[in-house]
Amino acid sequence: MFSVVQLTIEIPDELARQLSGKGKDVAELIQRGLTQSLSDESVLAEEVIQFLGRGPGAEEIIGFRPSPESVSRAEELLEKNRGGGLSARERMEIDEICAWNRLFALIKAQARLHLQGAR
Repeated sequence: MFSVVQLTIEIPDELARQLSGKGKDVAELIQRGLTQSLSDESVLAEEVIQFLGRGPGAEEIIGFRPSPESVSRAEELLEKNRGGGLSARERMEIDEICAWNRLFALIKAQARLHLQGAR
């Protein structure tokens, strides 16, 4: 059995309006933030992990592109986000995609520097 704890936080009015009536979603977001695990549905995460696990060279890293499936899913989530209709789970998924994109952009930048230094 578990207990429920009431937590009071101060947030901007606009965010409070967006969260109104979404208590379960907020609880899921907090749980996700505390665990920071990868989503089971992240095709992009799996692609990146498998790609890097092969030990690619700098040129391969620079040339890496997500699969059409990953790109399509990201576009779908972005479009849904524009309409304000993302669920908490979808918000977590899009946040994860953004995090992977930022990380891989840094890895690609480092690979470019490596190639420039090798020339």
